[in-house]
Amino acid sequence: MFALSLLMLVASASAVATTARTVAPAAVAARIVRVAAPLRMQAGEASPPLSSLDPEANRPRPAAPPVEAPAGTETLPPTSFLSLIEQAAAATEKALADGSRLLEVEFPPVPLSKLEDSAISAYDLLSANLQLVLEYAQRLNRVLNASPDQSIAITLPDAAERVRATEYLGDAEPAPGVRLWALSGGDAQPSPFGFLTSLVKSSDAAVEAAPWASAYIVLGVSCAELPSIRKLAELDDSTPIIAFNLKLDTLRGDLGLPGFPSKETHHAFLSRLKPVYYMRPRSYSLSLSRPPFLLSYQGVLFRCYPEGYQTLLDRGQGSYRRVCVQQRRPALGAFKAELTRALKVDDATAASAISQTGYKQSTWWEDDADGRDLSADWRS
Repeated sequence: MFALSLLMLVASASAVATTARTVAPAAVAARIVRVAAPLRMQAGEASPPLSSLDPEANRPRPAAPPVEAPAGTETLPPTSFLSLIEQAAAATEKALADGSRLLEVEFPPVPLSKLEDSAISAYDLLSANLQLVLEYAQRLNRVLNASPDQSIAITLPDAAERVRATEYLGDAEPAPGVRLWALSGGDAQPSPFGFLTSLVKSSDAAVEAAPWASAYIVLGVSCAELPSIRKLAELDDSTPIIAFNLKLDTLRGDLGLPGFPSKETHHAFLSRLKPVYYMRPRSYSLSLSRPPFLLSYQGVLFRCYPEGYQTLLDRGQGSYRRVCVQQRRPALGAFKAELTRALKVDDATAASAISQTGYKQSTWWEDDADGRDLSADWRS
């Protein structure tokens, strides 16, 4: 009996040892799994933004200027050119009632899909602008033409351009209270060599004021002819002058270059032009270090006087998300930065964004580093 018990005890001990030898590797493996799991989670976490790996990105930078909170009552960009012209005319009327005399109206004269078409020519854009400016001028008739002897002067650069516009619109007086005029040459017939005037622009050409003009709506001029508009404002300082789709932001960039007017043209004159209706769409792209590698987005800087400047993110199909509203016109670089910050992307996409911000985000005329601008109206 004792021998049988001893035999059973030995067998049990042997079984325990065998079990221990079998379980031990599994237990060790389980401990390895429990330790390795957190390491895998850390390795799988989103990597920090690339900008934080750049020593330059860690350099202290000045704080961004405060941005006003989005408002909810501002006018949004229209969905048709008819509504656009009505908005522009209403904004112009309010600015004139407030005493402004030098105004800017700027918007794309054709749909954006056509504007980006390489086949469209300068004369296609001028033709579109002629149609739009005629509608615009007719809506200002009741405000500007106080007497039957007055008319709004749609003002072209020179007599040759005025004749071309007359042929396009069908008459030198295409609507009641609206007449065509030229900065150089007035309403005189162009000379046989007038085509040279269109090819070789000159800021020294004689500028004439129209005695019957209740306002000048200037379109189609180049950078070389900006001093002529300034001369017209000096000759007739009581009559409103409206720069209509002149792309002044582009023309300002040529000032100071060889063969172009000096930067003083902006400081002394263009700085006095108040944007009463301003709609500038812009398209951008954000580079990513992961698929889809490129994120395209677009927005609009929009102003309808007397409202502020709205930064609007385009959501497609005529829908916009208001990012911010500022009373002072932002620089184009600041506008892009606001749009980029407003993009709604997941953390992984945001972390993969490659910064493309350069050292300089504004132009010389946006900076006015020397304080030479005679007026801040162009910003207000």
